[in-house]
Amino acid sequence: MTDTRPVVILSNDISPPIHRTPASGNAPARALSKRTIILLGVIAAAVSMAGSWIPSLWGDEAASIMSAERSWESLGRMLTTVDAVHGLYYAFLHVWTDLFGASPFSVRFPSAIAIGVATSGVAVLASRLTRGSVGIVAAIIFMVLPRVTYMGMEARAYAFTMALVVWLFIWFIALVSRQERKALPWVGFAALFALTNVLFIYTTMFVLVFGIIALTMKLDRGTVKRGVISLVAGAAVALPVVAVAFMEREQIAFLHSRVGFNVTNLFVSPFFVDKTLAAIGWGFIVISLVAGITVIIRLRKGLPVNEQLASLFQPTGERMPRLLVVAATWLFLPSILLAIGNAATPLYSPRYLSFLAPAVAMLIALGIVSVARTVKASWLVPVLTIAVVVAASSPYLKQRTPYSRNNGTDWNAIAQTIDEHAQAGDGIIFDTTVRNSRKPRLAMHMYPEPFDGLIDVGLKTPYDQTDGLWDKAYNLDDMAPKLEGLSTVWLVMVKPSYSDNPDRQETYFNTLEAAGFVVEDTLTNHKSTVYKMIRGQ
Repeated sequence: MTDTRPVVILSNDISPPIHRTPASGNAPARALSKRTIILLGVIAAAVSMAGSWIPSLWGDEAASIMSAERSWESLGRMLTTVDAVHGLYYAFLHVWTDLFGASPFSVRFPSAIAIGVATSGVAVLASRLTRGSVGIVAAIIFMVLPRVTYMGMEARAYAFTMALVVWLFIWFIALVSRQERKALPWVGFAALFALTNVLFIYTTMFVLVFGIIALTMKLDRGTVKRGVISLVAGAAVALPVVAVAFMEREQIAFLHSRVGFNVTNLFVSPFFVDKTLAAIGWGFIVISLVAGITVIIRLRKGLPVNEQLASLFQPTGERMPRLLVVAATWLFLPSILLAIGNAATPLYSPRYLSFLAPAVAMLIALGIVSVARTVKASWLVPVLTIAVVVAASSPYLKQRTPYSRNNGTDWNAIAQTIDEHAQAGDGIIFDTTVRNSRKPRLAMHMYPEPFDGLIDVGLKTPYDQTDGLWDKAYNLDDMAPKLEGLSTVWLVMVKPSYSDNPDRQETYFNTLEAAGFVVEDTLTNHKSTVYKMIRGQ
């Protein structure tokens, strides 16, 4: 079938460009086939899934898994005091773990699938708004971005948010470009937008993103009205979650002291992790922005431009937006809004910008194809794409090592040590001199089998009987009576360099020695040390 989309016929004179229907031999590249789109998604899921079971589970994942393993009543009670913003994901994971268990591979598997869905969406969106080659390159870049491969192997909601946002863009642009008049498609869009906002409240910012993009499209009043109603309705559904999240905002107050607006946290950590890859990525983003703005200005002034380059930055239909406008608005507007909001209350963490990664990938893809078309060397597209993939391989491989999470979490090693050496009936005590999300007692909840049969000397109240995330533990002085009758106690300590209070760690040994225990063996792990203490003769 002949493609009837208008193309720009450019000449060396300064007259305005002439729009004509292309002859079949000069038709633009066809849209990507369903097989290609699905294949890209499957490859992306496999890339994220590979080695996902290797790294130790860590604090944020512990919050997810322990919340999911509560009863529904306990989960509901907890969400009224903490983590309301993650409630929808915890509910999903509750059902998932009931069906498939809570092994590292199982709890991380859904995120890898979500990355596959997001990748297919990136290919669809980019190819619809420009050319199929850009769609393929964008999908490949997206699936290897370190932030994407990280979130694709983590038991949190960020991968799902990326997938939902991508397909929201596809749905929104389809509705407004055809000026949809039926109510049901708009209701469906509003429902998906509401779901996305409840899953991660920061996506409510896309009310403004979609609005700005719509302003660049030729829309009738009815379409504008239906779009506004759908966006406002979708955002309004999330208001109760936003209200509860505001009341729980002290939960992330630490972000003001730990996360600053420096070069690394703004330009490296959110998407690239690696500085070399960040330099390459931002280089191509700048190229895409400069090339696109230059082409648009020259076309409007009737000046000659490279025809192949111009085709990347022209709308693919009368009421379609430019990919450059979509991706740039998607990337920069939420970033600016978050920076402004962070001045008033702690809001910013590099991982919170994960849902902008698809825009980053599309801008990089535009930059790569722009370079190739500027120098008229199509072979540069695969070469430059492979170069980005190679640059991303180092952080990818580092992510898939045993202690790659949260500066070396080694709960997997603690569990293995206990499994190899402890006996049923032994006691166990965990260091409490680190913040809750890093406490080694979480190893017992993430890898429970090796701890079966051990006596948890320090446990006061199990987490699922509280309205908070974590267990409540006894003070050291209150543990002494519980040591009676025990001949062996395993003391699990973080190394002093990782402790928030190294001086207090010595009191553990003093308390146990006062109760008649002495160190018989010392087993050192990556970030922790396990001491076997036996009752002296």
